[in-house]
Amino acid sequence: MDQLAMAYQGQMVEVRDAYGGIHTGIIDGVNQRRGLFLRTSPFRRIFIPFFLITSLLLLRRFF
Repeated sequence: MDQLAMAYQGQMVEVRDAYGGIHTGIIDGVNQRRGLFLRTSPFRRIFIPFFLITSLLLLRRFF
């Protein structure tokens, strides 16, 4: 999961956690052993541990 998060760093993603929550934002940083930081708004950044992530989807807009 850490390699996938590092590959998508700086891009808009959708993260689904083990509790059924969906978080959408830009991957702002990756701690290779613990988890990732997701910027959900200009002033809010959340940490999501890798053991809680069930899926990580890249959101791209095609024009």
